[in-house]
Amino acid sequence: MATGGDKPPSLDVDMVDLASLDAPAASSAAAAGAPSTRFRPRAKSKPKPKPEAPKPVPVAVPKPEPVPGLVSAPEPEPEPEAPLENDRVDAMEVDVAGDAAGVGERAEAEEEEDFVVREIDVYYTPKPFDDDTKLYIMQYPLRPCWRPYELNEICEEVRVKPLSSEVEVDLNVDTQSENYDQEAPLRLTKQTLSSSKADGVSDYAVGVLKGNLVYLNHIDAVVQLRPSMSHVISGRAYTRQALQSREINGGASGSKAPSRKGDERPEDSKDNAEDSEPWISLTYEPAGSSIATKYHDKMISNEGGPIDFTMNKEMFPLPLEERLKKWFTEVSEVNQFDALKHLAPTYSEEEILKLLPEYAYLVRGLWVCKSSLLFDDGYASKRDRVLLEFTKSESIPSEVLDSWIRLDDPRRKRILLPLCKRRGILKDYKFISTDLSFLKHYPHMVNEQECAWSAREMTISESLKMGSTVARKSKNLTRPNVASKGPHPNMTKGRSSSDQGSEELVLMQSVLGTVFTSNKVRSMQAVVRDLRQLAAKYASDRKEGSKLQALSKAAKDCASLSQDKLKNSICSVAAEVHDVFVAKHDDKFNLRNILIVLFRKREPNAKLTKQEILAGAVQYMKREVTDKEYHQAVTEICISTEDGHWVLKNGDEP
Repeated sequence: MATGGDKPPSLDVDMVDLASLDAPAASSAAAAGAPSTRFRPRAKSKPKPKPEAPKPVPVAVPKPEPVPGLVSAPEPEPEPEAPLENDRVDAMEVDVAGDAAGVGERAEAEEEEDFVVREIDVYYTPKPFDDDTKLYIMQYPLRPCWRPYELNEICEEVRVKPLSSEVEVDLNVDTQSENYDQEAPLRLTKQTLSSSKADGVSDYAVGVLKGNLVYLNHIDAVVQLRPSMSHVISGRAYTRQALQSREINGGASGSKAPSRKGDERPEDSKDNAEDSEPWISLTYEPAGSSIATKYHDKMISNEGGPIDFTMNKEMFPLPLEERLKKWFTEVSEVNQFDALKHLAPTYSEEEILKLLPEYAYLVRGLWVCKSSLLFDDGYASKRDRVLLEFTKSESIPSEVLDSWIRLDDPRRKRILLPLCKRRGILKDYKFISTDLSFLKHYPHMVNEQECAWSAREMTISESLKMGSTVARKSKNLTRPNVASKGPHPNMTKGRSSSDQGSEELVLMQSVLGTVFTSNKVRSMQAVVRDLRQLAAKYASDRKEGSKLQALSKAAKDCASLSQDKLKNSICSVAAEVHDVFVAKHDDKFNLRNILIVLFRKREPNAKLTKQEILAGAVQYMKREVTDKEYHQAVTEICISTEDGHWVLKNGDEP
C-alpha cells in the first residue's frame, strides 16, 4: 500500500526514510548528483604498476636563533644517503598515510556535535479493535523477502481458531506451471499454510509511521506459517471434496483427511488432538481494499495516549531508593542490571547492588520486583512461590502452576504476564529470560541471593503449613452441630460461652500468625493495618463460605482490641523487642530467637556485627552456624547499615 492520496499509509516503514534520520548532511558532490561508490563492486582487472615515487627535493631550513633562558637543542646530524628506490617509495607511502590520519583526526575533532534532525511523537493504542477482532503478525520463515507469497492472487481462504491463535491459509496451486509435476500420484490443487506460535515475542507491537507520528498497536499473537504436510502424511489431498465426502458418510469411511472447518484437526497438528475448538472461516481482503483501509485507519487513530519518555527526567531528582521503587512498581517488574544502572549514572555498581535487594529479588540473573511491593499478603505469597520455583528451574509445568494460582483467579494474569510466557506445546510456563552475564560477573551477589532465597523458602513453607492448619481449624470450628442418635434435649442448644471464647482465641492467634508469616518484624500500627487488610480480603472471598468469614471476623475483632489486649495477643506468636514485635521460631535454639535475645540486651536501634552474632550463636546454641543459617536469620529481621552492621527492622515495611 502506498502512502498518501486515497490509499492508506503503508504498514512497512520506508528504509530510505529511516536512513535519512541518521544520515549526515549531504556533501556538495552528492547534491550535484555524483554517483555513490559506497556499495559499487570492485572491478576485476589486472593491478596497475606501482608508480615511481618522485625524488624528494631538499629544502633549506634556517637555523633557529637561541632563546635566552632555554637550552638549545643539539645540532642535527647530517642526513644519511638517499635510500634505494623501493625503500623510498615505501617510506613515502607511510608518510602520506600518517598525514592523512592526522587530517582525519583533526577533522573529527572539529566536527560539530550531533543534532536532532527529526522528532517523532509516539502513540500507543492498547486495543485498536473490538473484542471480536484480533491483530496478528504473520511470519513466513521459509520464504525470503524477495520471494513472497502472492496472496492477492492465490489466497483462497483463511481459517482461524481465536482461542488458541491458530491460523491456516489455503493457496491455489498453479497446475500449469513448469515446476508442477504432472505425473505426481497426488494431484495437489491447493497448498495449506499452517501456523505455529513464535517464541520470545511477548513484547512485540505493530508500529505505523504516518508523517511525524508513530502509532504502536497491541498485537494478540505472532504466528509462523509453513506449508502443511497433511496431504503427504494422510496419503490423500487436503481438499474440500474430501471433507464433503467425509461429512456425507458421517465419518464412517475411515478417511484420514483432516477437517477444515469442523472440530477435527490435521494429523500433523502439534496441539492436543482432543481440542474441539472449531475453525472460523474468513475471507482474505487484499491490501488497499475498503475493508482493509477501515481497519488500517483504526490503527492510526489518535484515541491512544502518547507515550511519555520523560520518566528519567522525573526520576533523577529523587533519591536512589525512591527511583528504584518507582521503577520496579510503575515501569518494569523484571530488569537487567545493566539497564538499572542507567537510573543511577552517578552511583557506583556497589552502591546500586547494596540497595537493590531492598526492592527486588534476583531470579536467573534478572532483578524482579519484590512481591510485597505489588500485592497484599495472600497474592504476594503466591507470587513468591512461583519465583522460588523459577530460581530452581526455568519452567514450571502448567498443571503445577494451575494448582497454585487457579485459572479463574482475577489476578492470575497480573502475576504471570510480567514473569513468564506459556508454551502450549510443552504445556508449561517458561521464565521470561536469563542474564548469564550477571551470573558470571557478580558471583558474590548470586551467593548472597541464594542464601536469601533459602530463607524465603523456609518462610513460604511455614506459610503453607500455617494456611493448611488454619483451614483445618476453621473447618472444624465452623462445622455445624450435628445431633447424635437419641440426643438429650439440652444438647440441641448452642455451645457454652467458654467454648465460643476459646474458639475466638484460636482464630485470633491464627490471623496473627498469618500477619507474621510474610513479615517477621511488625510494629503495632503495622499489625493493626495488616489485620484490617486481612479481614477485608477474607470477607471478599465468598467461595470458601463460613470458614473465611469466621477468620474475617476474628481479624476485625483483633484489630479493634485495646492496645494492651492486642499486645498480649501478639505476644502469643511474637516477642516484643523494644517498640516492635519479632515472630518467634518454634525451635528454641533457632538463630532468629538468638537474635531476639541479643537485641533485647542492647539499647533501641542498636547495631550488631557479624562476629557478635556468631559469638552469640556459639554461646546459646553451643555450635557454629552455617552461612545459610546466618543469612536466613539476619535477612528475615534485620537490615544492613552502610558500615556493614545489622540493625533490627522498624516493622513498618509494606
